[in-house]
Amino acid sequence: MGQRKRTVWVVMHYEIMGLPDSPQVDSVQFHVSSSLEKAEEYIRSRHVSSHSWWQVHLHVVDFAGLEDGDEVHYYSHRGARLKRAPTTRSIATYRRHAARHPEWFPPKPPSP
Repeated sequence: MGQRKRTVWVVMHYEIMGLPDSPQVDSVQFHVSSSLEKAEEYIRSRHVSSHSWWQVHLHVVDFAGLEDGDEVHYYSHRGARLKRAPTTRSIATYRRHAARHPEWFPPKPPSP
């Protein structure tokens, strides 16, 4: 008897961090939902930095193969659906954030 596939929606949070001259993308799995609608509800109930975004992807539970769910959705930091990850926009937003807060991003020391 075949086992029924169980699927979940994995909510990932992506954020730009590091020095403004060499920003890096960091990601963390934030949540797992039973449906895409519940994942979207979760995203819209959170407040995150403007230089971040969300990704929600389908995952088959206990799947041993390399291919998994191929459905991926991207959302802005406020939960608006996007066509792709807003990496370039988020880096620009991060650099503006760093310029407004120089106390958090000290200048590079001069090279010896």
